[in-house]
Amino acid sequence: MLQTSLFPTLASAKRSRKERMGVHAWHPYYAGYSEAFVSSAIAYLKLDSTSSPLLLDPWNGSGTTALVASRWGIATLGCEINPVMNVFSYAKSGYLLGQKHLLAELSLKITCKSLHGSIPTPDPLGDFISASLCCGIRNLYAIVHSQEYPEPHFDRAILKMIVKDKIQLNPFQAFFQAALFITARNLAGYKCGSNPTWVKTQSEKPEVGETDIISEYKRVVGSMIRDLDLSSIAINDKILHLPLLADSRNICLLDNAIDAVITSPPYLTRIDYAMSTRPELLIMFDPKTLRTIRENTIGAPVIVDKSIKINSTWGKTCLQLLENVQKHGSKAATSYYLPNMLQYFRDIELSLREIIRVLKHNARAIIVVQSSYFKEHEIKLGDIYVEMGNNLGVKSEIVNREIIRGHMAHVNSKSNQYKKGKIYFEDMVLLTK
Repeated sequence: MLQTSLFPTLASAKRSRKERMGVHAWHPYYAGYSEAFVSSAIAYLKLDSTSSPLLLDPWNGSGTTALVASRWGIATLGCEINPVMNVFSYAKSGYLLGQKHLLAELSLKITCKSLHGSIPTPDPLGDFISASLCCGIRNLYAIVHSQEYPEPHFDRAILKMIVKDKIQLNPFQAFFQAALFITARNLAGYKCGSNPTWVKTQSEKPEVGETDIISEYKRVVGSMIRDLDLSSIAINDKILHLPLLADSRNICLLDNAIDAVITSPPYLTRIDYAMSTRPELLIMFDPKTLRTIRENTIGAPVIVDKSIKINSTWGKTCLQLLENVQKHGSKAATSYYLPNMLQYFRDIELSLREIIRVLKHNARAIIVVQSSYFKEHEIKLGDIYVEMGNNLGVKSEIVNREIIRGHMAHVNSKSNQYKKGKIYFEDMVLLTK
């Protein structure tokens, strides 16, 4: 077993309480990792801003990789399949810090307009908020979405690396959309259950008038600007990090374009990340789009394809796990858990192939994963990623391992039914092309 003390150069990925405040509190994203880890990973990979490296996070999430990298003067591309998380990531741009006068002007233009207007009935957003708040939020979103925003300055060299146009947002637009999402949550009082990724529908929904919505929106915008000021993001006159609406299984970048990868994919724990943004997705889109995003999110509990076959490329540890699941006597072992795992490992293989494709020769990737259990059988995810990486032709190894105390599995009170005293590990896997 690896000992954490052998690898002092990489910091823990576990976030501190402080990293759930400020810009990190704009959206309660469950899967984020620590700023300290990203800083240590940048140092570990020996990335130097003087050589203008391009860093990729294929599972961009809330944008912590980009936020930290911008302090180092390192440009970042982030792939994210959930458009809501791209909004929050892009809203943290250091580019906006140098444009605070424009933020103030745009805020005034947005909030001086009337929120009166009709909304569709029935409205799926009505599961979470009252009719009056729903009407106000819908109309405020339309105003934010239709506003004309200044065009930011992009690094043309980075844009040339992108195969298809996946730039869906303007950073100013992202900022004001993020403010709207926060306003809606504050006024509606959304609540989470024992599963932190699910937002509860509410029976009691406070009615809110237009004046209250505008007042809270102005307050949120001011608070977000202060959060940016306190985030230690460097002020930049051009975009240093660019979130792309893209799938890790089909990265929209040229071959050999990336100098390094720092990321954390979904784990094999069937967490429904899209559902944590369900209210925001229903503001932006219809329920059908929400369903599509759920179906395309790696690791989600939704099974889309039951025709997937076991692949030896996944490695002996993975094959042994799948054999244990096939032979297990529990009711849903072969009807649900096995196809869910096959779908996960197929998707991770496709993602690793893409990461390897876009990395430059001799470039490296650090990937954070956590172990879990199927009943009494340990899912050694770090070992599986190492074996899969080796089978795909890159040097792969675990360079840090620590025991995890606050694991998502503990939400399930029956998790120790099959095996007492389960131990969970967080592994940092290094791939070298």
